[in-house]
Amino acid sequence: MSDTLSTSPGSIPSAARPSRRSDRLCRRRVHTATCLPGAHKELPDINDDSEELNGTRAAAQLWYSGSDSAEARAQSEVKKVEFQIPLNTMDGNKCTTYVGHLYSESDNRMDMFDSMRATMDVPKMYQHMGWRLSTACRTDPVHRLLTTQDLNSAFKAARMEQNSGRKKKKVVIEIVNTISVLHSLESARYDDNLQMPGMKGPGKSKKPQADSDIEQNLTDTVASRVVLPYTKELENVKNRLRCFEHRLVGENTFCWVDVSQPNTPHYSLCIRDLQEWAKYLHDIQDPDNACVTLPTTPHFDKIRKMPQGRSVSSLQRIPTELISPIIHNHVHLSPSINSSNGAHFVQQGEGPLMPQPLKRTFALYMESDEDDEDDKPLQNIDDVLTSIHLCYPLMNFPRYLDTLKECGIMYLLTASHFDSTFYEEKVGMPEGAAYTFHSHIRNTHVKSERGKVRRKLKGKKKAGVQAENRDEVEENLQALE
Repeated sequence: MSDTLSTSPGSIPSAARPSRRSDRLCRRRVHTATCLPGAHKELPDINDDSEELNGTRAAAQLWYSGSDSAEARAQSEVKKVEFQIPLNTMDGNKCTTYVGHLYSESDNRMDMFDSMRATMDVPKMYQHMGWRLSTACRTDPVHRLLTTQDLNSAFKAARMEQNSGRKKKKVVIEIVNTISVLHSLESARYDDNLQMPGMKGPGKSKKPQADSDIEQNLTDTVASRVVLPYTKELENVKNRLRCFEHRLVGENTFCWVDVSQPNTPHYSLCIRDLQEWAKYLHDIQDPDNACVTLPTTPHFDKIRKMPQGRSVSSLQRIPTELISPIIHNHVHLSPSINSSNGAHFVQQGEGPLMPQPLKRTFALYMESDEDDEDDKPLQNIDDVLTSIHLCYPLMNFPRYLDTLKECGIMYLLTASHFDSTFYEEKVGMPEGAAYTFHSHIRNTHVKSERGKVRRKLKGKKKAGVQAENRDEVEENLQALE
């Protein structure tokens, strides 16, 4: 009887029951997972070995992770950056057009270079490529595009430009062929080794010629070295669009002036713009065009959409007004300077003098920084009466001008030394008008002196000089208040 009781279900220990219940629950979950589409064609036996159960679990996880992989693919598409690659850069008879390509930072760099060179129709080892952002100024120099590090720099610059500002903006990386036909023309024109007809050698003239003959011979020689079908159009465009208002020292600046606008804004043009303009004139067979209207080609669409103030502010101007002298003189002191013999500055035969690192920059506080009374004229009594009259027009203070001048009160400083009783007895003001006049004079004088003291203290703080009489200055401020 005892054996029967020991083997009955009721005699099973309570600790073993939860384990069996959890095992049944686990088998039920696995059985449910196998019903998912694509996991198995028919229901498997839940009593199979553990390897099949593990395979079923993997199939279920793969099913649930399908949506995550789609999101990952969508994110990878977002990370791609658009590259605008030019076409026909080596063909002078065709206008340059652009083709958009999408590349991501995970793409192989050499494959990207091969794709770009194939689109541009240049040799595989072509090394005259550059890049710039679509948000950059058109006259800014392009960045080199030769190594994989250059591509990494382009991606980094585009990512930083996209995240700059409050709104995320679209940034395109433009690929540029750095060898321009116009550059070749200019280098050939100013080549030092170029030997013109009538010259025996560089710098030695065999027979002097007229300037027009030399220029014509130079033009013929350059044309023979750089063959352009639109040479005449290019010279016309350069002469028409050369801007003398924004011309920089030592180089020419080209601008297109929009005469249709009332303020006639200037739009800066780069070398490629001039070349595309010349190609357009060559295509329409108008070499003597006045260059007043932009060409109707896709290349100039960006200039049409450009804000008017952008190109004007980006151009550098040569100052036409005198620059006021600088009062704050900054003296840079280097600890490596030897004032005894001055041998630190003598470097003969070793190239240019290299600047020494600065440990600290000292600023000398000049006495001319103080706003003394001699720096600007004092406020006269006419201005004082006018300001009081604007505040209190019913009292008609300007009528006391002659009386004040008879008493010798010509300036604000003099008027601040008298009390209201003086203005009642000597000037003839009523008691209320005298009190108002005295209060206004005193407040104006206190503000003037307080501003002078604060400007003096501020100048000393900027120079890094600890004012020895700081307590005295604070006492003066408290006394004025």
